[in-house]
Amino acid sequence: MAASADDSTESNRTTGDAQPMLTFGILADIQYAPIPDGFSFSGTPRYYRHALSAAKHAASHFQKESASLVVNLGDIIDGKCQEIEKWCKEEMEASAATQTATGSSSVDTLTETQIEETEIKEESKSCATATATLPSNPGHDAIDDVLKALSCYHHGPILHTYGNHELYNLSREEISTRLKIPFVKEPCGDLVGYYSFTSPECQNLRFVVLDSYDISIMQRCPDKSTKRKKAQTILAKNNPNYPSLENSPEGLDGKEKRFVAFNGAIDEAQKVWLYETLESAKECGQKVIILSHQPIMPESSGDVCLIWNYPEVLAILRQYKCTVAAAFAGHAHKGGYKRDEESGIHFRVFEAVLESKDPIKTYAFVDFHHDRLVVRGYGNCKSATYDLDHLS
Repeated sequence: MAASADDSTESNRTTGDAQPMLTFGILADIQYAPIPDGFSFSGTPRYYRHALSAAKHAASHFQKESASLVVNLGDIIDGKCQEIEKWCKEEMEASAATQTATGSSSVDTLTETQIEETEIKEESKSCATATATLPSNPGHDAIDDVLKALSCYHHGPILHTYGNHELYNLSREEISTRLKIPFVKEPCGDLVGYYSFTSPECQNLRFVVLDSYDISIMQRCPDKSTKRKKAQTILAKNNPNYPSLENSPEGLDGKEKRFVAFNGAIDEAQKVWLYETLESAKECGQKVIILSHQPIMPESSGDVCLIWNYPEVLAILRQYKCTVAAAFAGHAHKGGYKRDEESGIHFRVFEAVLESKDPIKTYAFVDFHHDRLVVRGYGNCKSATYDLDHLS
């Protein structure tokens, strides 16, 4: 059963179907922002503007190869969109100084990535949306720029998840409008965005999209939200840094590091829906790929990125080990992989678009065969072949 994230064995296989039943594209953590390159809190370089041109390149490739659909694993824009002036201050001052000294236009010094970013932004200005009357929010402009870049792909649908960085910029209502995620209002009054999808090109496979920010403090009403209160209770109980340093895992060990405010959990109604959806897929003879922004399986990523109540979600998936082929996630930018020894389910975290330097463009195609999943990675995305022998 064992397979590693770089175990690319497709060329050595002589058994099974030669042509996949379905091929789809996949992207994780684009995190575009119209700001200069920077670094994560841990010092990892991030290429905010290049992420936009990388997303456009990937979408064009998906369209060229007629991928049946595309999966976006969340964090399509970065939280720094809310502080563009702060992050661009030095760049603007340097540009002004250069123009004063040389008398040249700043356009003359634009990089190829910046030129492409400008072209995409100009094109997207003509794409009016239903939220055009909303107060000025740079997050709106940024997400529209990414959606314009992704519009190069139009052969099929794009299945979006959302992550913490969408929530740093937009309300759930706004996310629903722009990403077409079908949020539902639960009896408590809070919106939650989970759904499933079956491509007409392959009735044998169902995609099940989870909302890992169901229970969360982000974009939940401080006074009225039941789910925010649940999140506050979880954080207060498990992280002594909360609330003053709510995103810090300092002092926490191992899997306890996941109890930070940029994560979340799946509530009871969604867990019931997940049970029912997997049962329906089982009765229909369908295989399932789970999609979520946050990883579900320990060791598939760093502990700090896991869903708060991953043991409960994992327990549900294990009950349907003959139905669930794999679970794909983002959030942990380096990527990762772990096959669950108990169920055989493959848990793959896909590498971030954001952390690939120009000219590298990180994304993947995934081929679904009756006996295996083949990941064909580009850029820094690792290729792999995952046997589906646990489904037999």
